[in-house]
Amino acid sequence: MNVGSNNSRKNVSTFLEVLSVLKTLGLQIHFWKAGADFNSEQKDFIKNHHLEDSITYLGKPDEHTLVQIYSAADILVAPSLYEGFGMTVLEAMACGTPVISSNVTSLPEVAGDAAILVEPKDVQAIANAVCRLKDDDYRNSLITKGLARVQKFTWENTAEQIIDVYKQIIK
Repeated sequence: MNVGSNNSRKNVSTFLEVLSVLKTLGLQIHFWKAGADFNSEQKDFIKNHHLEDSITYLGKPDEHTLVQIYSAADILVAPSLYEGFGMTVLEAMACGTPVISSNVTSLPEVAGDAAILVEPKDVQAIANAVCRLKDDDYRNSLITKGLARVQKFTWENTAEQIIDVYKQIIK
């Protein structure tokens, strides 16, 4: 699963390459894309690599439907090249969905040890991460860590951190 825009920084094209590799390995995998539709170059890649039967574009779901999608997904793959924060990572974790994310910009700080972090352009590393999640014990440990991780990002914690900053400034 992948959620978001189709801006080049979201790196959807790399995950399409990953999908092609995983299909070549014989894995039964289906890619759900929510948010912006694939661009023409990506649609050509999908067609040329015969991935049509392994991909479903879900459109731009409302918030309630998006929660259902996150909850039904086996994995969120977010190989973004740049994120200011990485809300989709936390949304997936809050729904009990394990996450594979980039090891760049804000994403390692957001994900902590509750996600598999990979080089965003390393197709083989992302494919290996997907395969690694077939291990139920490892998968369950990431789900547990993810559910705990999202608790650090509540509005209450954010307010407390802002108060602490103000206290330090006033001193």
